[in-house]
Amino acid sequence: MTNWFWMFILMIVLVGCGGSNIHPTVVPSVVAATATSATISNPQTSEQMLEFMRQHAANTSMVSYSTNSDGSINQADPVIQFNAEMPLPLASTMKIVVLASYAQAVEAGTLDPEEPIALADWELWYWPNTDGGAHPAALKRLEIPADQRGFANDPQKTVPLKTLAQAMIFESDNAATDYLIDRLGMAALDQTITTLGIQQQTKILPIMGLFLLVMNPDAPTDSSTLPKLLQLDQANIEQQALALAERYKTESTWRETVRNQGQLTLTLAEQGQVFSHIMPKGSANDYANVMALVGNNRLISPEVSQTMREYLEWPMTIAGNEALFKHFGTKGGSLPAILTEAMFVQPAQGEWADRTRVVVLFFNQLPDATWLGLLQTFMQQQFAVQVALEPAFAQSVASQLK
Repeated sequence: MTNWFWMFILMIVLVGCGGSNIHPTVVPSVVAATATSATISNPQTSEQMLEFMRQHAANTSMVSYSTNSDGSINQADPVIQFNAEMPLPLASTMKIVVLASYAQAVEAGTLDPEEPIALADWELWYWPNTDGGAHPAALKRLEIPADQRGFANDPQKTVPLKTLAQAMIFESDNAATDYLIDRLGMAALDQTITTLGIQQQTKILPIMGLFLLVMNPDAPTDSSTLPKLLQLDQANIEQQALALAERYKTESTWRETVRNQGQLTLTLAEQGQVFSHIMPKGSANDYANVMALVGNNRLISPEVSQTMREYLEWPMTIAGNEALFKHFGTKGGSLPAILTEAMFVQPAQGEWADRTRVVVLFFNQLPDATWLGLLQTFMQQQFAVQVALEPAFAQSVASQLK
């Protein structure tokens, strides 16, 4: 399609880095379907979702199981470990690590969740039109008046620090995430990765710095310069992203230049290539282990786990979910060609009512039509929840994803 079409799309969905959390996670009725060997481009049922995963195995990973009370795998129930150790780009699912580091700091007393934070300090990290509308949505939920670009009308108004942690998870606000990353510091985040024992995790980096690698007004990326960006190794990605984030933080004139620049001219497929290359990566197995431990209050300490659950269990505020779940914690993410979901649930009824179930599902290099379609239908969420709730379906998925 023509570039004007892609630029129109970009103004709506570009770099939401967590757009799947904008849509409430609700369990719809499941439409039965038979599996097919035909090529699936826009899955409309759970069976088609499964077939799509089989057809795109090289860029898909999934882990799901029931847990024992210590967070270990309950081998009595179906265990799914499909490309479990393959590192894939995380999009906003990486915010689980930031939340864990924040919860550790709260427990240690180095961060006070009630500390008043000026909206100006939060919004220093806000870049209009690059977060899928997450920051304006957070302000709306908080009943904070904002201008047309999404900045608070009263930048001196304060909110408790815990409000930023909420916005990072509830709306997937990138500005809140980068504020917390800045307050925590890179050393603390690196230590959290070590403490969590996640083996395939690359360095958590400021989202602002990563986006500036692609949308630096001094050297904007287009189709001709994209190959150079794709050749950056991990060390250079880290070095440049950190430097760009620091420049954005400290140079007010340049910051305004960044905020006022136009949108990308890369096609959606090219955006998928670049974000797949530069975004932090992790494995489905690692994130399943983290969610299993959180869901059983065993991650680092009961206090850290409870703080994380306070934010991750936002779906329990949605009317009707209390009839289906005793607990439901999740964090998803989206970027062009990338969708990720990580969840733990405890069903309120059925065979698994006494179980904590974990489902992690990562997609990379999704075809344009598939990615755009799933942003509308959220079939990947429906599929994950069906695996979490229905033993027969989980067993069928486990037998087909070998």
